Amino acid sequence: MNLEENSIISKDLTNKDVLLRVDFNVPLKGNELLDDERLVRALPTIKYIVEKAKSLKIITHLGRPEETGLIQDQFSLKPVAKRLSELLNKKVNLVNSLEDMPYKEGITMLENVRFFKGEKTNGDELSLALSNLADIFVMDAFGTAHRKQASTYGITEFIKEACVGFLVEEELKALEKIVSSPEKPLLGIIGGSKISTKMKIIDSLTNYVDHLIIGGALANTCFKAMGKNIGKSLYEEEFVPLAKKIINHSKIVLPEHVVVSKGGETNAQEKNINDLDDDDIIFDVGVKSIENFASLIADAKTIIWNGPMGYFEDERFAKGTAGVALKISQASGYSIIGGGETLASFSNLNMMDYVDYASTAGGAFLEYIELGTLPSIEIIKNKNLGK
Repeated sequence: MNLEENSIISKDLTNKDVLLRVDFNVPLKGNELLDDERLVRALPTIKYIVEKAKSLKIITHLGRPEETGLIQDQFSLKPVAKRLSELLNKKVNLVNSLEDMPYKEGITMLENVRFFKGEKTNGDELSLALSNLADIFVMDAFGTAHRKQASTYGITEFIKEACVGFLVEEELKALEKIVSSPEKPLLGIIGGSKISTKMKIIDSLTNYVDHLIIGGALANTCFKAMGKNIGKSLYEEEFVPLAKKIINHSKIVLPEHVVVSKGGETNAQEKNINDLDDDDIIFDVGVKSIENFASLIADAKTIIWNGPMGYFEDERFAKGTAGVALKISQASGYSIIGGGETLASFSNLNMMDYVDYASTAGGAFLEYIELGTLPSIEIIKNKNLGK
């Protein structure tokens, strides 16, 4: 993608109403943000628009609410708007409907766009309604750029002008380093609990990396495919056939030791994957496995990591993720991490400074590495080419 032709810098924002799609899908505890990294990373684009344009209207999603058109309090953007106001030292007005979006100076944020019917299905009616809010659309939500939805894709078809923001530019430049000509050996590390969104990508990543370490619940599905007893561990039956294909690949590296408990507050215990009881639940990779991964991490010239190794939110099961993070911090290879959970785990460990680049995206991060483009990026590029 020619960034110069598609950048926000290429657009004249003077006296224009600008609609900005961001990814503020952040972890919340009640009304408090547990991590505001995604807000902070969007600030350069927001400040640039505020300085240049007549008005700024912000749209984002949060969680997975029902598309009822009704406000669902647990998925409301009120805490997000409050925190953004604090970061900008400017009032961010949160409105509940498209009709309430004011055509005036200042910053307005629309309530969770996933409340609205047609968002997930990329409906023309919602796409058109969103496009009518502004003169220019700025896509700066790299974390959702792989989704063909009304607020990320459909709007570009209807609005007069579209471009990408500074965060998307930054993401694309960093990822291009490992997509076009990565230094080898290239090590992939993939974990997390979102099995259904990652199993197919794992299959294709084996064509790209030299080795691929698998942890988290993804590894459980692979263990199940191998016929191992995983007790009561989380896995996805639907993807066992695909996992059977994956586990035979020579590049795949699975943990031999895992950390289990019987659930609840029971003690954590490290076991060989062949020695699990019927009531064991796998929550992390074992310390012995981290040592087995160490030489691959040390030898790698490029390291890609997406998804924690275990249930890191519980300190009993955080050692696997922390151990891999420590090994990467000591390695000399170019390292890039991606995904909300991965960023949160690094942030909790105060190790953000030890990676070369931290991507705000998870699924989009992996898909871009796999395909070299994303739907929301591609449609903007084609629009600016007059296609």
